[in-house]
This record gives sequence, C-alpha cells and structure tokens, in this order.
Amino acid sequence: MTNRMKAKGDRYERDMRELFRANGFPGCERTKAGYERDAGDLHLDPVLGIGPGVIVQCKDVKTPLWSEWLDGLTEQVGESRAEVGFIAWKRSRPGKAPLNLAVMPVDAMTYLLRRAGYGTALGD
Repeated sequence: MTNRMKAKGDRYERDMRELFRANGFPGCERTKAGYERDAGDLHLDPVLGIGPGVIVQCKDVKTPLWSEWLDGLTEQVGESRAEVGFIAWKRSRPGKAPLNLAVMPVDAMTYLLRRAGYGTALGD
C-alpha cells in the first residue's frame, strides 16, 4: 500500500473512532497497525481482559471488495473474541457528501436486533 493510501485509511479510522466516541462509545480505540493477528481496525467497547463486544473493519476505497472483506471480518471477529463485527465503508461520489455504510452478515444483524429487544420470543 502506498503512503498516500495508508494515510487515507488511517484518517478514515480516526474519523470513525471519533464518530463512535461522540455517539455512545467513549472507549472506542484503534488497534495497532501491522499486528500479525488482525483483530479489526476499531474496538467499539473494549473491556480489559475480556476483549471487545463489537469490532469494526474500516474501508475508504472506491470499489468495495465485499467477499474478501467479509471473509476477513469473520477471521477478525474470531481473533478478537468479539460478539459481532461489521465493515464501515465510506461511499464517495463526485459532487455528493460521503455516506458511511455499515455492512454485516444478516445473522449478526439479527443477533443485535434481538439483543436490543426487537422481535418476539423465539420458540423452543
């Protein structure tokens, strides 16, 4: 990766960290770059000795590589021992404000919705 692309990615990670901190996740931290065992870019709610509940993989590129990123996300959730993870992708279009999207597997989203109290009781 060129220094320009690395700087762009680092800036997006910092921007997302600040967004999450300002929106109810004051403990959100970036992970160390270049770590051999990738555990995601951001840990939203790190708990000392336990690990994060939610990790984020940040992407600020023009063309998304969904299959590759989702495979990596699965590995990162396992490596970090997180409950769930998602991809934050900055969608940029000329002449329009950027749009940050959160992408995750439907089973992970359903899990979060259930934890938030949505849905009805599941049958045994």
